[in-house]
Amino acid sequence: MGHYLQAFICTKTDSENFAKSFKNAISISLGQGIALVPMTEELFDEINNSQTSCFIKNFKFINENIEEIILKIIENKKLAYVESEYFGSTGSQKAIIWNQKNREQVLVLGKDNINNVLKYFGVIADEGIDEFQTLGFHNNRSTQKWIENTLKQNPTGF
Repeated sequence: MGHYLQAFICTKTDSENFAKSFKNAISISLGQGIALVPMTEELFDEINNSQTSCFIKNFKFINENIEEIILKIIENKKLAYVESEYFGSTGSQKAIIWNQKNREQVLVLGKDNINNVLKYFGVIADEGIDEFQTLGFHNNRSTQKWIENTLKQNPTGF
């Protein structure tokens, strides 16, 4: 079974502001004051606005143009972006954390990078499981599943 995710992670309040800035941004509350904004093709196209730009490190959906635009929007707040690509037990997680309009950390090709991002945002794991499971990342194994399952729970919108 695979796990394929491309998404921004930030506080719930900041995700709502992010979603107001882009019509294709969807804020999904995860609990503990944290939210996820899935990076769909539509959101990528909207933010990137057909600009040609170098991709950051080994990331597939974050380029320098998108980084510049989102840094203007988030102002001095914290924001992270994660990509997870697993099939079975083979794969990796990558993450970028921005704070104060700067790249604070780039975490590439690790297995606990999403947990590290969640810890950075103050997520506290439930007893016996990690932050990833505590916030339900194991329940939605793709970017599209996050959207579909959220719509099932709230058919009138996010």
